[in-house]
Amino acid sequence: MKLENTPGIGNYLKEAKLTYIPEAHCYLVDHGINLDLTNKNSTITRIEDDIIEEISIASHEVSEFKVNYHKDYLMQWIIKERIPLSFDQIWSTRELCIASLADN
Repeated sequence: MKLENTPGIGNYLKEAKLTYIPEAHCYLVDHGINLDLTNKNSTITRIEDDIIEEISIASHEVSEFKVNYHKDYLMQWIIKERIPLSFDQIWSTRELCIASLADN
């Protein structure tokens, strides 16, 4: 998530001194066509150039597997990118970003 592909989160990223936070975003692939059905304003074109990694999961994996995968990815990202924030700070910022999207 970054300001350019996720409008409305800029203040939270700025407060955390981050330009982006990797997000484990789910979208549907139907007959080779990527569809983002998150909300009525979602479009895959907004995020497609920023996809870092893509994995296929089954619908029953959206909650537990996806969350665990995302947390593990963020922990490695913090180390690799030398982010000067703890996992809890990153996760908290992410949660604020997600909550702000629900308000839109």
